[in-house]
Formats: sequence, structure tokens, C-alpha cells
Amino acid sequence: MNTTMKKSILALTLLFIVSIQTFAQGVDDAITYSQTFYEGTGRSMAMGGATGAMGGDFTALCINPAGLGLYRSSEITFTTGIQHNLNTARYYGERHSKGLTKMSIPNFGYVLAMPCSNYKPLRYMHFALGLTRTNDHNYRSYFKGLNPSSSFIDSYLQTINGIDDLFNPFVDAGDYLNNNYPYDIHPAWQTYLIDQFEDSLGIYYDSPIPQGDVYQQNTVSSTGRSEEWTMAFSANLIDKVYIGASLGFAHIKRRSTRTYIENPGTIGSNNTFTEWSFEEELKDDAWGINAKFGLIYAPVHWLRLGATVHSNTLYSFDEVWYTTTKATLLDNHHEKYNQYYSPTLNNNYNFYTPASYTVSAAFIIGQQGMITTDVEYMNYGKSKLKSDVYSFSNANQDIKEILRPTFNLRLGTEWRVYQFFLRGGVAYYGSPFGFGDPYGSMKKLGFGIGYATHADTFWDFAYELSESTTAYTPYQYYVDGNNNVESAIQHRWRNKFVATLKIKM
Repeated sequence: MNTTMKKSILALTLLFIVSIQTFAQGVDDAITYSQTFYEGTGRSMAMGGATGAMGGDFTALCINPAGLGLYRSSEITFTTGIQHNLNTARYYGERHSKGLTKMSIPNFGYVLAMPCSNYKPLRYMHFALGLTRTNDHNYRSYFKGLNPSSSFIDSYLQTINGIDDLFNPFVDAGDYLNNNYPYDIHPAWQTYLIDQFEDSLGIYYDSPIPQGDVYQQNTVSSTGRSEEWTMAFSANLIDKVYIGASLGFAHIKRRSTRTYIENPGTIGSNNTFTEWSFEEELKDDAWGINAKFGLIYAPVHWLRLGATVHSNTLYSFDEVWYTTTKATLLDNHHEKYNQYYSPTLNNNYNFYTPASYTVSAAFIIGQQGMITTDVEYMNYGKSKLKSDVYSFSNANQDIKEILRPTFNLRLGTEWRVYQFFLRGGVAYYGSPFGFGDPYGSMKKLGFGIGYATHADTFWDFAYELSESTTAYTPYQYYVDGNNNVESAIQHRWRNKFVATLKIKM
């Protein structure tokens, strides 16, 4: 790995200590691409996703493939939905919001149920094939505030001041920055946001951007999804033991653009710039593979106990990343505009998500009701980046040190009233920084209704509200060993409505 990539990964990793909105490989990928929030069917979403021991639902078999064994007939299922994401942020006393509305197809699938015998231990065998969305990357975020004490440029200058070679008169500063910082500091050099000077004390570097009293605004626009094609197999043994296994082909497609802008905080004759901006664009496309193994045991008619192991998902990533820096500077009140495009980084690497382990229980209440719960464990610190070309040793060490084990908790219920099914559920997904940490966790609330139009056709409708909080620092500038930049506290809400059609065959 070249020096530039090492420094970019380390800087972005440090930035992620209080954020989940950075670009390029590092701790952010370990979280963004490891988190799984199965969207799937209306029944599953309405019940908070607590379907590990419930079975008889396509999303349930994605969580525990043994749940496929509860099917008594073949089925086709299709789900569509609409969602609205709202992100509010507070930064240096100002509060701003951004929203995004998108349509989606969270799930479609086919289940084949094959009766075997009413007398022998093997009662049914099953096969399933389908697609389920596992995470959503569609959102917009925006914050703005007046920073009284620093500019993004100060972080560049702080980096420069720590490099002895840049104070050697025989070293060409432009060439050095181009070879080592082609995506951030060198573009700032090319647009005259940073320049080299010399006085009686020697070489020094300065900028026309003042140290503080600047309006800073940051916009992130992200589109894309994580999804999984699932092939599952199961067996029903004497209607008490259900075993299952699945092979998952995971796909990630995401495009993110971040635009950071600074303007003068005070308008006056002494201003040395009008505006400067830094924009980076990231495109990720990845395919991966995983395996799942599950068991459901029904010791009595009113209780089902489930256990599942999800293997690591091994992804192969194709990534494209580049930046654009623009500056409008003032010279004797005359504006001078400069723009510089960085090289395009085309990167290929592998990423391993952590394995996860789930235990589940479902309590059957006569013919009318059900209460289900899942407890899932995973250790985000087990994520790993790997490449035949680059060494990700620094990034992997940061993943190991920063990320922690956590638990995801899901609870749901379903009640039958004639041909209607009333459902509700809650879920808590623990923070990748450790269970109980306020940043990076997610809470979900769902409810819905199912309706049997006749014996072989069912409609399920669900609403889900999710909420999460992050603290995002746009750059690092250290004073007395502490970062002197305030974090933007961001709250994200997502409202999602889905409808599922199930046809039994």
C-alpha cells in the first residue's frame, strides 16, 4: 500500500471514532457493511424481525433457515414498500434537516414444500430461493455552523508542519504533496489554499483561509442497498425438530457524495476568500458469499426454541474514489477561481464481516397468539480487510481496537382475530462500539396487519419506525492533544411502509 493510502485510511479511521459517515476503507466499512437489518416481508417487519423461532415466513428463514421447515405448502411471496428518511443535525448551535423518499422491493421469494411421510421421522423437505434486502444506504444529511476557532485547512497545515522533508529547501513541496497526498492536501496546494513562504526564520506554510470565524457546511448524499440472494434447504423431523441450512449470495451497491464548504463568517473588507469546497465521491460494488445453519426444537406444542449460526460473509469489492477541490480567493478585492481534480483511485479488496450467533424462542398461545424473541451476538472487531496488493494492517488494527462485541435484541407478537392477524414488535441493535454505547445503535418499532382474502392468498401490511444517533466530526484539528472540532450530533429517523402478497400453491 502506498503512503497516501495508508494516511488516508488512518485519518478516516480516526474520524470514524465518532462517526459512521466517512469514505474509503476503514472502521466505517466494518460497520456499514457488517450491519444487517433484514427488511423482508410485512409480517417480519411488523414483528420487529423477531422471527428466529417462528418460521413459516421467508424473512424468518433468512434469520434461521430451520424456519423453512414450518412450511406445510409451497408459496410465492412479493413485497414492495416506500420509505422516508429524515436526518437532523446540530453543529455549533445550528440545527438543520434533510430528507429522502424512496421506493423499494425488500423481498421476493419462492418456497417449495415436499411432503415425505406422515409416519416416518422425515415429514417434509423444503427448498427456497429468493431475495431479501439486508440494509438500506439511501439517506441525505446536512449540517452547518460557525466555527470560531479553526478551518479544515488547519488540519492540512498541521499535517504539513509534522513533515520535516517539507521544510528542506531542496525538496519540491508540490511534488512531495502530489506523491504522498494526491487526494486532499495536494489539491489544496494546487488551488492556492495552501502556499509556501520563506522569511528570516526559514520556510513556512500558510493559507488565505482564516483560523476560525468560518461557516462550515457538510452534505452527504448516499444511495444504494445491501441485499442477499438466499438458497435454503430444510427438513421437518416428526414435527418437533426442524433443521436447515442456506447459502447466501450477498450484493452491495452504494454511491456516496460528500460536499464540504467553507465561507467567511464575517463579511468585510478584510476577507481573503469567498468560498472553498472539498467534494469526494465513492462508488462501491461488491459480491459476497456466506452460509447459515439453524435448528428449531419444539419440546411441547406451545414452545419453540431456535439456534442459528451465520458465518462470515466474504465480499470482493470494486471501489472508485476521487475528490474535487474548488477555491474562490480574493486578491485586492478581485476574485480568482481555481479548481483541481484528484486522480481516480480504482481499488479492489476483500472484506470479511464478523460471524453472528442467535438464540430464539417462540411461545404459542392456543390458536390465537404468539410471542417471539431473538437475541443475537456479534463482534464487529472481528471484521477484516484484505488485499493482495495493499497491506491493511493499520486499518485492521484500528477495527480490532475500536469496535466491540454487542447484542441485538428483537421482540414480536402476533394475534389472530378471525381472518385478520394483528402484529407488533420492537428491536434494539447494539452499538458497534459496545453494547450500551449511545452512538451507532438503532431502535425499531413496528406494527401491522395481515388479511387472508381466501384460503391461498394473504396480504400483510406493516409500518416500521427506526431511529439512530451518530456524532460526526468533519475533520481533525488537535490542540494540546485533543481534537478541537465540535461533533455534529445527528439523529436519523426512517418511516417505512410495506405490503406483502403471499400466494400458497
